[in-house]
Amino acid sequence: MTAAEPDWLDLRRSVDDAARQESLHLLDDAVARLRYGAESNTKSLLAIDIGAGTGNSALWFDAALRSRLPDWQINWILLDSDQASLDLAATALPDARTICAPISALPTLSAELLSASDFQGSQLLLTCSALFDVLTEADLTAVIRTLTDHDGLGLFLLSIVGGWELDPSHPHDAAIDAAFTAHQHRDGRLGHHAPEHLMSVARRHGLTAFEGPSPWRLSVPEDRTFLNRFLSERLEAAVEEDPALAAAAQDWWSQRLAQLDSGLRVRVDHLDVLIDAVDRGRQTPAVRAATPPTGTEVT
Repeated sequence: MTAAEPDWLDLRRSVDDAARQESLHLLDDAVARLRYGAESNTKSLLAIDIGAGTGNSALWFDAALRSRLPDWQINWILLDSDQASLDLAATALPDARTICAPISALPTLSAELLSASDFQGSQLLLTCSALFDVLTEADLTAVIRTLTDHDGLGLFLLSIVGGWELDPSHPHDAAIDAAFTAHQHRDGRLGHHAPEHLMSVARRHGLTAFEGPSPWRLSVPEDRTFLNRFLSERLEAAVEEDPALAAAAQDWWSQRLAQLDSGLRVRVDHLDVLIDAVDRGRQTPAVRAATPPTGTEVT
């Protein structure tokens, strides 16, 4: 897994946070399930943010969880394979513990952590944001194994599912999107298939999964700086995948650059996934009510 540039992670933070507002119903469902699964004298949570990067994902989850679980002990582990990113994350969340390791190590690491005296009796929550498209099938299998081994919950946000809508449209939009999508699947990465694949693996292991959308809705002038970076890097990846697009890409980019000043709207779809290894609270009205019709159960 290639580490994202820290400045890119910082640039997208406000955009991601806006999209996560549509993830709140799944977060509330997860919190209700945690409460249902807690013993009366145990309100302890071990939260592991995988692919933690510089800590922006965990920062959002931490604030959202603490406001909903004020009487709980929440301990954070930030897992990433890039030490430089984790060094920045440690500054953002000084109380969190950082571990530099690949996601394939997650089953072993989680077992060791949950057996440690500091975390014994804790429930396990795995989190991530905008990660799954760069993972492999083996990585997702490690995530599902970890949830299964420890009756865990997983809340995974902002996974790309393919496709974009640009207004105004351009004749080369579809070709550029197709090339970018192919680029995402290099080196065995699951790309936009990852969230659906995750839910399929979860089903095979008897886990319960819910899903919901969390699109980016971008426009100028508010998101001009972000769109400039986002569109240029997506175009670069598309041309790297299909060099025959070079001439079309130049025409496309010249028009998009002008529209960053004259007017442009972009929607990029994502999928959020909540997985419960033991389906806490199946009979609990509070849990069921926490998921509105926009959340779809996968059985």
